[in-house]
Amino acid sequence: MNASNRIKLNAGFTLIELVVVIIILGILSVVAAPKFINLKSDAHLSVLRGLQGAISSGNALAYSKALIQGKETQAVANVDLGAAEVILAYGYIPTSLNGVPQGAKKIDTESNIIFNSITSVLDIDAAHLIDSSEVVRGDWGVMTHGIDMYVSFVPKGLSVDSLCMLEYTGVNAAGEHPMFTIIDSGC
Repeated sequence: MNASNRIKLNAGFTLIELVVVIIILGILSVVAAPKFINLKSDAHLSVLRGLQGAISSGNALAYSKALIQGKETQAVANVDLGAAEVILAYGYIPTSLNGVPQGAKKIDTESNIIFNSITSVLDIDAAHLIDSSEVVRGDWGVMTHGIDMYVSFVPKGLSVDSLCMLEYTGVNAAGEHPMFTIIDSGC
């Protein structure tokens, strides 16, 4: 090797090359940063969509059990799911009750009966929220709204007031299907 070849091997980057690389990295970070900043919101939305799927599946299984037991047309009925006996409305997870059936144990208020049916059918760890500003410490918070005919599901770390939740609306008559609304303005 001659002296000129050794100098080229040890030369390194020029100042202009380094500046160009820094500018390219800066542009990439500005373009990519919003994607990473929005990950928490995307995570909350994914969790809510997952819960919506879980409720749909749980409802399908509960309705099947109610159908087998001939209770799918009853406004309120005790249905044996095998692992637990729950109260369903027209075969689905209730959001309000027109009255507790005679065979039901009247140990809880309507709100607690609905909450217990939800947690039994879905087998989820949830806290029964009473106050809309209460922050959920466990996996889920469930707020029953009684006569409003819907239940709010709130993920961990949020409250109903944060406006990041899944609202589940039960059925009012045989043949109807439950509805879901994802509220994501606060996610």
